[in-house]
Amino acid sequence: MGMEEVVGHVVADLVRDYFADSPVGASPRPVIRPPAEPGALAALERRSGQPFEEGYRAFLSLTDGLEGFPLLLLGSRDREPGGAGEAAEAFRETTLDSDPEDMGVAPGTRLFPVAVNEDGSQGIFLIDPAGREERFWLTGEGDSFFFKGFADVLGFLGDAGSCEPRTSLLL
Repeated sequence: MGMEEVVGHVVADLVRDYFADSPVGASPRPVIRPPAEPGALAALERRSGQPFEEGYRAFLSLTDGLEGFPLLLLGSRDREPGGAGEAAEAFRETTLDSDPEDMGVAPGTRLFPVAVNEDGSQGIFLIDPAGREERFWLTGEGDSFFFKGFADVLGFLGDAGSCEPRTSLLL
């Protein structure tokens, strides 16, 4: 399944849930953004200090971020001063201070925030693979899940039972 189909299914589910709520709209409002400009996408990848996973690059080429989950999926525009990227960077610093090695994340691993919740207590990072298949880590609020690709992350956010992510890289 291509990223267009994955995003389409996820957004359709978000919209259906949004209108099914009582009262209508009690959950976050789904928002699809215009695609990231190629230059902004390249600058974001350079900023991350690591190559983007193919699915994440395809996602940003379709929508420069996505709203509607409890976590905001960040785009290039969120990295501007005052944007949600600041909360994501603060969460990154907190995560680095909390011994990510306990979950199997090697010391010095690059963590690039790709999502964060409103209060900055949970997020998703693109992680430098360092020989591992897993490229994404959802952590915070007692959770720790590792995913191979961004499509798996989207599927999990839409339906936690859709896949069985690793809970630690130590396993």
